[in-house]
Amino acid sequence: MLPVFSTARVTRCPMTVHSRLLFTGSLGKPLMDDRSSCDAHASQPRGMEVAIDESSPSTQSEGSKKPGHASFFLQVSLLVAVVVFGCANNIAKQIAAQPLKRYTYMLGLSTAVAYVPLYWFILTLLLLVGVVPKSQLRFVWQRGAEGDGVASATPAVALLFVSALGDSLGDTIGAICTPHVSGPLHSLLSNCTPIFIAVLSMCLLQERYSLMQSLALLGVFAAVVTGLLPALEGLSATTEPVFAVILGGSCIFNAVAFVLKELVFTRYKKRQDVESTAGLNIFVMNAHLALFQLPLTILLIPLNVLLKQTHGEGIGAYTREALDCVFGGRAESCGEDSNHGELAGRCVGIYVIFNVLWNMAVLMSVKHSGALATFIALKAIFPVSMVLFAYVDWPLLGPTELSGLVWLSILLLLPSIAAYQYATQLQVQRALRQPSRGLCCWPLGQRSPAARG
Repeated sequence: MLPVFSTARVTRCPMTVHSRLLFTGSLGKPLMDDRSSCDAHASQPRGMEVAIDESSPSTQSEGSKKPGHASFFLQVSLLVAVVVFGCANNIAKQIAAQPLKRYTYMLGLSTAVAYVPLYWFILTLLLLVGVVPKSQLRFVWQRGAEGDGVASATPAVALLFVSALGDSLGDTIGAICTPHVSGPLHSLLSNCTPIFIAVLSMCLLQERYSLMQSLALLGVFAAVVTGLLPALEGLSATTEPVFAVILGGSCIFNAVAFVLKELVFTRYKKRQDVESTAGLNIFVMNAHLALFQLPLTILLIPLNVLLKQTHGEGIGAYTREALDCVFGGRAESCGEDSNHGELAGRCVGIYVIFNVLWNMAVLMSVKHSGALATFIALKAIFPVSMVLFAYVDWPLLGPTELSGLVWLSILLLLPSIAAYQYATQLQVQRALRQPSRGLCCWPLGQRSPAARG
């Protein structure tokens, strides 16, 4: 589970859905999901609204307020922590899958359990010290204005519930697929999420993407397909093609969740008082998402039947065996194909710890280092993880043999992400200077001045 960013400063400019969508990772398919060239004005065109407000002192990067060696060291340390804990999260997940095998559903359930007390504890503290106003809780549960349409009248809590369902589906399917898909390919396939987000944002948020942005996203898609080809051709000993395709397709659920969260941020911003600049606190959203995601994850146990993890057993018997696998502490608890089943509980615990540390590092990095620097750090996790998977003999896992096409996918993916980020800044600038130029597939369809005359 990865938090959504809403209250951070990105250098000098706000981040739109355009620049946030490539922030999504496998952050437990972390959303972070994640958040360029001018101040957000009231005249900003629809579809370009931002979920963060830079004019508020509370949303500024701490690094921008406290120049000096100490601040620089803190920023660099947090960025390094994002990469280190992100890689540790990916590797710990693959290692935990070795003793768990067909019970990797427990990975998704364990993180869902961990985040409920964590986020509500943090939110309670923020409410007690007055950092989060109680009006934000009322916003989540109150209905919107009836005159703004059915979608706007729907309580934010309903949108968050559906968003939690999307994250639960995406994360649970991802956990189940873990032992059937190699670590590097698992990380690579998570890049399907921004592609789905782009399509959904056009339909639901009226976002418009320039030609360069569209080509960059096609480059991301080409990178994913290139890395997937060896598995589809049956040349990978560590990846089953069917589960790889299912994993890539499951990213659409996380994309739906992301877009719905964006709607909630945007709605809150529109309902703020004119003099108010503080955005919806991220822990208000994450606490409610965690609260809904836990029971939803439990209700998704039948997915194990659909994905043939129960071996013909009933849901009740499978659940009891899964719990015994994690808490039994015996080599035979996780089945005959388990690799050191007695270590299952310990591996799950280590994975949960790294997942929590990663998410906290991301949130702290956005606050102190800025979202752009954090975005770069998040995108560094994939290539660093690949090197670690390929060349380190990990306990229970060993080194992962990678095809040359998987390495080629890195060379395609990183430039495509950089091109998308650059094109996004240009698109936002065009839309703010001249809204008519912030249209879909710009500059296609644009008439020359002579033609207009």
